[in-house]
Amino acid sequence: MKIDHLVTQYLYQQKRLSLPGIGTFTMENGGIQFSNSADTDLNPELVEFIRTHTGKMTALAKSDLESYIMLNSQFLNIGKALYMEGIGTLVKAKEGSIEFTPGDMVMERLDERMPETKKTSVFEENPRYDGGSGIGRKLAIFLGIAATLGIVIWGGWKWSQKGAEEKENTETVTSIQPEPVLQTDTTVVATVDSVSRRPLIDTSRLNAVTAANRYKFIIETTNKKARALRRYNQLLEIKSGIKMETADSVTFKLYFSLPATVADTTRIKDSLRIFYASRVVLVEKEGN
Repeated sequence: MKIDHLVTQYLYQQKRLSLPGIGTFTMENGGIQFSNSADTDLNPELVEFIRTHTGKMTALAKSDLESYIMLNSQFLNIGKALYMEGIGTLVKAKEGSIEFTPGDMVMERLDERMPETKKTSVFEENPRYDGGSGIGRKLAIFLGIAATLGIVIWGGWKWSQKGAEEKENTETVTSIQPEPVLQTDTTVVATVDSVSRRPLIDTSRLNAVTAANRYKFIIETTNKKARALRRYNQLLEIKSGIKMETADSVTFKLYFSLPATVADTTRIKDSLRIFYASRVVLVEKEGN
């Protein structure tokens, strides 16, 4: 309940209201009278009245009352008319005195402005929850539970997806079946472009080395399994003869296995680097 309403009700009950710095109101013969003289200090009974009907501690009730008086005094000092509901209107004259015009009394009872339920603690100015908001509280609880369940379900789904993806990648690595590396005849050993179908590497010079040593021409080395699988599948689709190996399931190598002489490894390496846009092509002799 507001301070101004309590002040009015206190005047109605006690027939006298003194506000230091403003003046004193009295009720006589059913009417309200005003005097510029007032008590020096706040009436303890008025402070207790405020405390009882606001549920606050005495110190807080007194502080609220002092603030109310101070603000009203400042309002009067700037020449504004101060209307006090159920009491009347105060106006500060030029000579400094305060003139009073009685107003209509408020017939509303004090308990009509009081909340239906009392506060559970004098340390709380406003109740934390409204007694009439049960539906709102139930809705908030329901939404909280739904949100929590949603997060749990989503987390479980993400975890299962991650496990399925890892399992699929593992199965892909273990089930890779190398295709024939190159089409070999007496004149050409080549990696074929799926569009042009033209040989990339002319190995006509290798007629005499069909049974010669084979070399690994490594076009990519990576520690990212997903990257290795994606690149391997891309090159597998164009029938390039790509192979992939991993010795520790951490480092993956994409390479071509080709017969060549030592003199031809540099030329083949450069051709593969240009055709497959590989930054570096490494050469290893098979069987080492």
